Amino acid sequence: MHPGGIWQPTMKDQWYENLRCPTCGKTGKASLSQDDDDAPIAQLVPDGFKIVGTKYVPDFYCSTCDVAVEP
Repeated sequence: MHPGGIWQPTMKDQWYENLRCPTCGKTGKASLSQDDDDAPIAQLVPDGFKIVGTKYVPDFYCSTCDVAVEP
């Protein structure tokens, strides 16, 4: 709550990342969001991909090949 009782929403950025496995060529689209100064959060990870968490950003990997995907 803002002083004076008025609720102030935080800014939230939302975007999509196109994913492509460099080994098998699988593609997909991930949905991410970020609140103000927080680290980005993956909202949707397409089938066939997984997230390997890091301190600042999620890294996407192909579930089949277990390699980092290209943006």
